[in-house]
Amino acid sequence: MIENSAKVVVAGVNFRKTTLEIRNKFALTTEHVKRIYSAGKSGDPGSYFILSTCNRTEIYSSNVNPEEVLSLLAAHSEASAKELAQCAFVKSGSEAVKHLFRVASGLDSQILGDYEIIGQLKNAFSLAKSYNKTSGFMERLVNSSLQASRQVKSKTALSDGTTSVSYAVIQLLKQTIGHEKPQNVCLMGLGKIGTLTLKNLVHYLPQHKIILVNRNETKAESTAGEYSVDFAPFASQQEVLKNADILIVATGADHPIIAKEDIAASGVKLIFDLSVPSNVAPQVKELDGVHLYNIDELSRIVNNAIDARKDEIPVAEAIIEEHFEEFKQWETRRSRYKLESTSKNHESPGLVA
Repeated sequence: MIENSAKVVVAGVNFRKTTLEIRNKFALTTEHVKRIYSAGKSGDPGSYFILSTCNRTEIYSSNVNPEEVLSLLAAHSEASAKELAQCAFVKSGSEAVKHLFRVASGLDSQILGDYEIIGQLKNAFSLAKSYNKTSGFMERLVNSSLQASRQVKSKTALSDGTTSVSYAVIQLLKQTIGHEKPQNVCLMGLGKIGTLTLKNLVHYLPQHKIILVNRNETKAESTAGEYSVDFAPFASQQEVLKNADILIVATGADHPIIAKEDIAASGVKLIFDLSVPSNVAPQVKELDGVHLYNIDELSRIVNNAIDARKDEIPVAEAIIEEHFEEFKQWETRRSRYKLESTSKNHESPGLVA
């Protein structure tokens, strides 16, 4: 069967139609995605990849019915049928292709122009490819989206300025404790967001004392050495919290790892939960004197500072349209070649005299 963009399908949920609470029910950790690929159920799409970030969980596939992709999304979520019907979207054909291009280019990011999605998209596709879940067609599609993204970044000011969720943490800390005495900051999690947050903390707020807590203690120790901060064993988390003023959580856990009781017994007054699913239980907000910021609240703060980027949207959209047309032309040439090859292979060899 010849793959073509008319058969491209994407089903998912994202920040545009859902709250963080709902996205938590669809969020998939890397380990969860690996289990999905490993299971390889007969009902799964033959060529697909899963993109799950703090802003979205989307499944891209080709040559399948949209219902199949939606069913896969539903099978691995904790959402009810009603929530799925209200919050999930399905796009197919050119609409699905353009959606991927817009995602890759930062036009569909919760923070307009946030290019963190590029690395996330690359990693998501590479993981699917390592489990033989993709195809040459899908790889060309993703590569085309990344080419569009690179051009949008180089030819527009869509990503100008330092704006990210991790930097929003720095802005808030500057506003609330920037001129106070040094604070004890506990950073949990050293994935991409956690490490970026650490880098920003060290650069912009060097007066505060930072201690790292990470399940992989070897990584915590080496990172602490690299940035000249402290680290503590994961098992001593409660002791660290007792002495902390600020907690930043950015782990890959698929459930809350910080409970209301943990914070009630600690010295923490300010919490930033950069994880999806949320790693801090929502009940923490019930504690007097404790301020908890989640990923949606931080994104809103950042978006208030980047209204000027909106002027770049028409230019970015034009670049995407150009790359979409190039992809369609490649697809046409590919389909024609495959049809010609198939026709030749089926020609009668004739009778041998």
